[in-house]
Amino acid sequence: MTNTRIADSASSGRKLPLKALAALFLLAISSLLLLAACGGGDNKEATGTPSGTRAPAATQTTSGTQAPAGTPSAGATQTPAAAATQAATPAPQASGGEIDPCALVTKAEAEAIVGESLGDPVVTNTQMLTSCIYSTPNFDSVGVDVLTYNNEDDAKSGFQLAIDINNYPKIDGIGDGAYDSRPIGDITVRKGKYELSVDVNTDDAEADFQTAKDLAAKAVDRLP
Repeated sequence: MTNTRIADSASSGRKLPLKALAALFLLAISSLLLLAACGGGDNKEATGTPSGTRAPAATQTTSGTQAPAGTPSAGATQTPAAAATQAATPAPQASGGEIDPCALVTKAEAEAIVGESLGDPVVTNTQMLTSCIYSTPNFDSVGVDVLTYNNEDDAKSGFQLAIDINNYPKIDGIGDGAYDSRPIGDITVRKGKYELSVDVNTDDAEADFQTAKDLAAKAVDRLP
């Protein structure tokens, strides 16, 4: 789609923290953009002049005005790579800061799950993501992440992209759509332009998943 659990994960089989989900999601989007950019870059290298220098980015038209860089001259045809690069649309982007994630899953709810008092949560706010993590010294944790997209269409696209890339099983009856994101996290839910992920880590992985589903159902109702 927050506290590191790497030392625990390898030995106990616990899930990776919820921030890893967000990181992988953003990495997948970045990889798609990088592939599109590389496709265009290979074509540019192939059009060098015989002396080994690149041809000017802009060409002169017959009227003496300069054509925009990358615009084919009259009668010229675009290569498949150039056409594909122009046709590619940017992946949907998210913008954070609109939601208080700790109001979606409260400290009292987290304490009831881990069975002990908790200190202040770790809150992270970036342009792409806002998150709230409650944790114990023994690395039990309850966390919620929220991606806020520019609009609902972008949210649908980003949500479906994660399902397609990772083959996540869909879950019915929560929000506008939900999927099982294990073993990276527990559950991710979409509502309108928001994408919410809830992760619970204790010593009982199967119970954690059911608890995360129940929390997600409550949290998604608290979104605008």
